[in-house]
Amino acid sequence: MTITQNALSTYKLLKATAKVAEESLEGRIQHYRAHIKSDEKELRTYTQKAAADLLGCNNRTLKRRHDQGDFDHLDIKKGANGHYAYTLSNIYQMADIMGIPADNRTADDKLQVIVVNSLKGGCGKTTSLVNIAAALATTNIKRYRIGIIDLDPQGSSTSFFPPAEPDPITVGDLMRDCIDLEDGETWEEVVSSAFVTTHIPNIRFLPSGMDDFYFEHETATQLKEGKGYEVSQHYHKLLDKVIKPVEDQFDIILIDTAPSLNFMFYNALMASTSMLIPVHPEAVDFDANNKYLKRLGEIYHTVAALGHNGWDFMQFLVTNYVKGNHSQRDIVKDVRSAFGRQVMSYPINHSSAITASSSSFNTIFDQKTSDSLASRESLIKSQENIKDVVDELEMLIRSNWSSTQCQLETA
Repeated sequence: MTITQNALSTYKLLKATAKVAEESLEGRIQHYRAHIKSDEKELRTYTQKAAADLLGCNNRTLKRRHDQGDFDHLDIKKGANGHYAYTLSNIYQMADIMGIPADNRTADDKLQVIVVNSLKGGCGKTTSLVNIAAALATTNIKRYRIGIIDLDPQGSSTSFFPPAEPDPITVGDLMRDCIDLEDGETWEEVVSSAFVTTHIPNIRFLPSGMDDFYFEHETATQLKEGKGYEVSQHYHKLLDKVIKPVEDQFDIILIDTAPSLNFMFYNALMASTSMLIPVHPEAVDFDANNKYLKRLGEIYHTVAALGHNGWDFMQFLVTNYVKGNHSQRDIVKDVRSAFGRQVMSYPINHSSAITASSSSFNTIFDQKTSDSLASRESLIKSQENIKDVVDELEMLIRSNWSSTQCQLETA
């Protein structure tokens, strides 16, 4: 087939546009790295009072343990004021020394795989996900083992947890099965190493990349060639190739998805145990969300017919809610009237702290109040708001763990 002159001109235009976009993206990355003063992100440190609160003790107890030399072998730094500046890793080590056990799921508790999805872009999906994950990891001493999978090839979540390697293994690489094993290497080891550690000690992250779009093309090609599902298993790739090999290493996995109905989204559905749907309380967004929900049952039927066991919960999360906005208040009232208890009790409120943090690819739990680009009051209120959301989500998660039920029965 001959390419027309006009098509060739269009192709050249797109190539030139791609070059400009690449240079712009690289400029953004350099700006971001300069902003955080390091090529590696660092989580904020904790004062002695904050560490004591997290450990569930008081300052006096912590001081006594220091005086006894219990923490002498830990690498605990001091700030400019001479006071201890604890990292979260320090606090976890102190918890072990103090006999405070991690509250991980037991072998009988099902791994929770929560898909965060909406086909409406701009609803705060990625921002909500990364802040919820950070709150789960940093606002309690339970030490949940948290995984995040960025299933959107545009890599919005990946920007918050940038891999140190310039060319990391992505979720698409694993799903496409295009990795050659080294001698003696197992697939489980490959997948485990692909979940990279982050600046938050108990969060590991599986990045995405633009080449992950090839999963869509390759799957469509297989179907065009007439390969049956027994051969392709194209909706089971995420579950079988990525999650099952490392399921014993996590308590909770959060999956960020693209705002599109594609093969990757069906993979997310097949792997999921629960669904969280962000809803932005604006008329256009609410109507678009309802159109999506009208078809979600039919969409889910596809994976149900292939063996999915159903969700433990499906919840709506109101995002970017402006208090005092009468129009938004009325829409939230409509959402609660329509979906009842499936709507999370607390919305994620609009906050300058979230906006400021996101602009530098940080969660609101990464920053000290003194370093925040927003006001101290805004940051603290936003952190408290997300913590309220996470407390409710944690309750939903743990209500589906048999170990929690046993604790309630023996209490």
